[in-house]
Amino acid sequence: MGLIISIPLELTLHFNFKKMNQMITLKGIRHTLYSILCLVVLNSCETFLDRPPLDRIATENYWKTSQDLENYVIKYYASFPSHGTWSNGYGYPVTNADNLIIATPNSILTGQRGITTGRWTSDWTNIRSVNIFFDNYQNCQDEFETYAQYLGEAHFFRAWFYFSLVKKYGDVPWYSSEISMDSEGLNRPRDPRTLVVDSILADVDEAINLLHLRADVGNNRLNKETALAFKARIALFEGTWQKYHAGTPFGTVGAQPEKYFQACVDAVEELMNGNYSRGIYTTGDEEQDYYTLFGMDNMSDVNEVLFYRAYNLENAVKNDVQYATTSATNQMGVTWELVSSYLTKEGQPYDYLSTATTEKGNDFLLKVAADVDPRFHASVWIPGDLRWANPEHRFSKPSIDKVDLVLNPTGFQLKKCSNPYAAGNLGGGSSETGYILFRYGETLLNYAEAKYELDGTITYGVLNQLRSRVGMAEFQVFPQSSDPNWVDYGYPISDALYEIRRERRVELALEGHREDDYRRWAAHSLFQGKRPKGYPFEQSEFPEYHPPLDEHGLIDYYQKIIPNGYLFREDQDYLSPIPEEEFTLNPNLDQNPNW
Repeated sequence: MGLIISIPLELTLHFNFKKMNQMITLKGIRHTLYSILCLVVLNSCETFLDRPPLDRIATENYWKTSQDLENYVIKYYASFPSHGTWSNGYGYPVTNADNLIIATPNSILTGQRGITTGRWTSDWTNIRSVNIFFDNYQNCQDEFETYAQYLGEAHFFRAWFYFSLVKKYGDVPWYSSEISMDSEGLNRPRDPRTLVVDSILADVDEAINLLHLRADVGNNRLNKETALAFKARIALFEGTWQKYHAGTPFGTVGAQPEKYFQACVDAVEELMNGNYSRGIYTTGDEEQDYYTLFGMDNMSDVNEVLFYRAYNLENAVKNDVQYATTSATNQMGVTWELVSSYLTKEGQPYDYLSTATTEKGNDFLLKVAADVDPRFHASVWIPGDLRWANPEHRFSKPSIDKVDLVLNPTGFQLKKCSNPYAAGNLGGGSSETGYILFRYGETLLNYAEAKYELDGTITYGVLNQLRSRVGMAEFQVFPQSSDPNWVDYGYPISDALYEIRRERRVELALEGHREDDYRRWAAHSLFQGKRPKGYPFEQSEFPEYHPPLDEHGLIDYYQKIIPNGYLFREDQDYLSPIPEEEFTLNPNLDQNPNW
């Protein structure tokens, strides 16, 4: 009989082969292998069937030390989003909203999603896995202080995984222990999303209590500041979701939005007022600081970056974000709708369409960059910008007439996250640009919005921290009727909330927050039945290219692709469908609205 070794999937065994080789001399290798072979042949068949299952032995032996706990939770760091390589180099999730388009419209926005077959097992894999940790960590024999950080990380990760599920499916069953095939709760119905979110927030509170400070563990590791920021993000999402979806099938009967707004406010006030590492990154260079922040390789000394994903070429941990922002475009184009959100440097609404009647193409880009908020120029390439420094190469015009990966469909070419002094503009997975998961700037915007939703307070001082970094005039409120670029949320909101939402859109542009924002605001009217546009085209700059244009001369890339505009189904598309096979396996489940 052969020797069979079974290692449980959830456990990772670590061997130090270097140390092992030092212990076994070259002279003794042959003798050692011979001895092992003899032992296996003589004893394995006699004893194998009498031994307890090896996976149970491994489980019982595994949870004894704090190192075991750390080894277990460390694997979840790989589940955080990241920049990719080649065509997925720009990793922030930006293609499901109205700030940026790709050559092929997204199926969510065009109402073309259907019910998926199969199961949702993959959605639950990490939750089941982390619950195994909670079922076993108390077997650790080390002092609690030696593993408090890892327990805090486990609470954070379970909250992270469950928050993704809630945003995708709404109501889901809440499990706090491992569920196996014979578990009694396997066929439970879905719990109300408010119960699940309250459980998520309880997990985050535990993480806040247990995680070490950023000053002690750095911002590549989960820390107390990040947990506070995460709590604010969750609470604002749920508070606005319940407020703006109230009375629809997506709302929860009896929900209390104010409870979540208060939780957001409390978390950020603790972060703002406590002895924590946080702040707005600035060197005093109003034209460059915001731009520089997102293209850094090493963000460890930047207090604004509460938590980020780092890369290291020597360890083959790499990305292609520099290639995606300096050489290719990945068929991405920033939209007119985002660009026209930027105010003048004096803080006034800007008449973009009037400018487009006299300035087109490169002249339009140069004019707008000179007139408006520097965060526009930090996010969109302008003629003359340094693309990469060695050898020196400058941006001349957008690649609207190109194909494949270098196509830019709108004329507003993505610049954010680029760094002309970083490696990687030629691709091949040779850049190390960090991926920001939580930054203090977002947390301040969460606070400003939640505080206004809670009691109508406009937090000028908080918002002006973001304005002052880029040399913008202080935050002020205008009548919506005075905005030539007014956007329709589909329901009336106050002028102050309108400006708070504008500030959020501008500050967080192209960082992956916009989809969550329009979903929680129930703001499908922003794009439903409309086509995203590009810049005013100048024929003389592209003599051989004739893009589709609208009545104002703006590039209308989707004119023939989606002639009726986005077809987002507001009674259906705010949540994803539960895969069909799940209803056969669990008759207690119900489907999401109108799927």
